[in-house]
Amino acid sequence: MDTLRRRNPFKYSSEPSGSHDTYILDEQEQSELIDNIKSLNATSNNQNRIALQITLALSFLLHIIYISSDYNSPLVVIFPPAGRPESPLYLSPVLTLLAIILHANAALLARSRNLVLAKWRITPLPYSVAFGLSAVSPAISALSGKMWQTTAWWCTAAFLTWIVRASNNWIMQEQQSMSELERMKYISAGA
Repeated sequence: MDTLRRRNPFKYSSEPSGSHDTYILDEQEQSELIDNIKSLNATSNNQNRIALQITLALSFLLHIIYISSDYNSPLVVIFPPAGRPESPLYLSPVLTLLAIILHANAALLARSRNLVLAKWRITPLPYSVAFGLSAVSPAISALSGKMWQTTAWWCTAAFLTWIVRASNNWIMQEQQSMSELERMKYISAGA
């Protein structure tokens, strides 16, 4: 009996129908709804970019403090090693400068528009180059046999570059969804 189609009686539009009927928006309601969604999307994107910039600034500041200290990983303070402390990585000053440059590059990638200084347009490195350069420090640390705290510290530039890329991909997908929503508009007279 369940395989037979159920008969749905005709209902007048003035009758209360319950939750099964769909409401058809007219052109003005569609435009208002899409504009509202666009403004919410723009607000969300701005908040995400601000959060990214704050995260990058804090990590940048931590690397500046690191370069002016004794070159011990900040993670060693949070997670102290079981044995005696190890010596810092041999190339720590150079690798820290590389990490600072990669942080600046990630900040450029997180911007919504291009940066122009003294009539020069500054373009960030592509993600593939940034990921390749950010893999140098953790690879040297791992190959040197350093503790996991030290190796994890050197992974911060790669991790933040990945976060910026994921966030930018998410924002691009939202923009594509908004343009797809614009294309889905219909004329209510023909609906």
